[in-house]
Amino acid sequence: MSEEVTYATLTFQDYAGARNNRHGNNLRKKGHPAPSPIWRHAALGLLTLCLMLLIGLVTLGMMFLQISNDINSDSEKLSQLQKTIHQRQDNLSQQLGNSNNLSMEEEFLKSQISSLLKRQEQMAVKLCQELIIHTSDHRCNPCPKMWQWYQNSCYYFTTNEEKTWTNSRKDCIDKNSTLVKIDSLEEKDFLTSQPLLMFSFFWLGLSWDSSGRSWFWEDGSVPSPSLYVSNY
Repeated sequence: MSEEVTYATLTFQDYAGARNNRHGNNLRKKGHPAPSPIWRHAALGLLTLCLMLLIGLVTLGMMFLQISNDINSDSEKLSQLQKTIHQRQDNLSQQLGNSNNLSMEEEFLKSQISSLLKRQEQMAVKLCQELIIHTSDHRCNPCPKMWQWYQNSCYYFTTNEEKTWTNSRKDCIDKNSTLVKIDSLEEKDFLTSQPLLMFSFFWLGLSWDSSGRSWFWEDGSVPSPSLYVSNY
């Protein structure tokens, strides 16, 4: 009987490799379990939300900064515009003040000129009256054009204007005069001798008092009884 020979193959690992394998097995045995997919998605969503909030805050901050800059710029422009408006208002007020001063000076000069002309006219009238009194043949006429001179008074007669007593009185006031007031018989004769009475009539400065019982002149005086005539 022949003997059977059995061969066996032995594999030897080095000491370091065997130690590492044992250490790896120990790590796998002692490690924590891997997180579940649900928590992983939740964490990812929270991170995404935080990033979106951060981006939104940054965007809002930039917008706020831009708006603040725009507001400051507009405020500066408004302030400059207000200064310009105030300057123009001051210039306009100054111009108006100068214009008012010129107007006042113009009115003052006009008043002075009018006063001088009136004084000159009064002096000319007075001189003319003196010449007439002392020189009978002198042709000086101290009255305005179309007026007649008699006994230190000027008279205006017209046949082209038929007016009421009230309108005639107003017309005399406009001419810086009054309706006729008769102070003497000579003046009455002068008035009645006017050719006007042949074609028309003229108003006297007589009117009734409030009681309607007596006459009075425009200056408030009562006419002399010797001057009464029937056509009063």
